[in-house]
Amino acid sequence: MSNPQLIEELRWQLKQIEERKAENQRLLSGTSPDRVVTVVAGPGGAISEVRLAPEAMRFDAVTLGQAITAAIREAASASQQPRRRQVPGGDDEPYDTVFDV
Repeated sequence: MSNPQLIEELRWQLKQIEERKAENQRLLSGTSPDRVVTVVAGPGGAISEVRLAPEAMRFDAVTLGQAITAAIREAASASQQPRRRQVPGGDDEPYDTVFDV
């Protein structure tokens, strides 16, 4: 493989990595119905981050707790769904679909 081909392959791989990161962030997060709480979950649904919008501070404890719980449920549910990704099958071969579970 020539240098220009290697460079192009590396660019493609970097693009795939960035797209995968963005997809994982989207898939592993949950937002409350009122959009004031966002929760990020890791593999298996473990919560890694809770983000509160400034307007969440105006909620009473019960309402805020419900919003956090709703966001956690959405994030945990998203983390349990199979994710699809494409991987190269070779230089001239079509891509195959791989399912992560």
